[in-house]
Amino acid sequence: MEGKRIIITVSNNLVTDNRVAKISGYLEAIGWKPVLLGRRWPGGKIPEGRAGKIKRFNLLFNKGPLFYLELNIRLFFYLLLNSCDRIWAVDLDTLASAILISKIRKIPVTFDSHEYFTEMPELQARPAVKWIWSQLERFLITKADRCVTVSEGIRKIYKIKYGVDALLLRNVPNYPKQLHRLRELSDSPVVYYQGALNVGRGLVESIKAMLYLPNYFMLIVGAGDEQEELQELVNHLQLTDRVIFTGALPFEELAVEAQKAHVGLCLLENMGLNYYHSLPNRLFDYPALGLPIIATAFPDISEIVTNYEIGLLLDNLEPQNIAAAIKTACEDESLREKWALSLPACVKELNWENECRVFEKLL
Repeated sequence: MEGKRIIITVSNNLVTDNRVAKISGYLEAIGWKPVLLGRRWPGGKIPEGRAGKIKRFNLLFNKGPLFYLELNIRLFFYLLLNSCDRIWAVDLDTLASAILISKIRKIPVTFDSHEYFTEMPELQARPAVKWIWSQLERFLITKADRCVTVSEGIRKIYKIKYGVDALLLRNVPNYPKQLHRLRELSDSPVVYYQGALNVGRGLVESIKAMLYLPNYFMLIVGAGDEQEELQELVNHLQLTDRVIFTGALPFEELAVEAQKAHVGLCLLENMGLNYYHSLPNRLFDYPALGLPIIATAFPDISEIVTNYEIGLLLDNLEPQNIAAAIKTACEDESLREKWALSLPACVKELNWENECRVFEKLL
């Protein structure tokens, strides 16, 4: 295996992609030479010290069908002109070029499904576009030599729909050098969210919940399609002094922000099977950051929160219900005493070092 070259393809800018960075780091540690291909938009500098060689394309189009076409053309020619021993294609939007090159050059492809792409919320109101992606998924997924995905729910769907035996590789964090402990109770608790500011993340309702929590603050770390609308909502509700947006940050900087907080939000609307069966990064990151979780009671999420006793579950996203859960999570001393023990216990089991055992079946 020594010196083998693996090319990892993504459609993002790699700055905040912790999963790909962890995969690259593990592969490099066991002797592979990873090359990461992404794009420069929307900008941002990649911190020094990450594993692998990184190349990011400047594209003429950054959304819509022309973006996906241009991205795959650029990926195709790079893969055609640069030799490697394996391709690791992240998500359906980079899989076409990877499969085509794999047939031309006779090299294996691993399909890494970070989400159930055809069930993303952005596609639910666009049946024609969803149909096109569904046909691509049906055609391409069975052509990959290996398949991994992020939740048991999505893994089962791939088995039923396509007969594909995907392996489970969850987005758990590295075991931290410093385990962050649960913060002490505060007169001005801080509610924390990290991740994309996209539709269906419960952010509108969570911001409205702050109206029922006059002495609370909210810290929103991330960027996305809904950012401008969310900031306008904060202005309209006159919450600018209590709801703070940091913008997108490299994942190496998240702990600094999270240490200001007392509870983390992991809320999703039921906008398709992608969200319904998701296991977001933050669900696993929060315990390592010393944050109990308020999460939506979807099956895969509920299993983690319940089994490890790391937070509270909500059946709906009514702002008053979110506010009540936040208040309980931040002010119930007996719960916080329990979480002070269960959060670090969760991290000791759900960490990247343990999760990496699946690579024995992949490489």
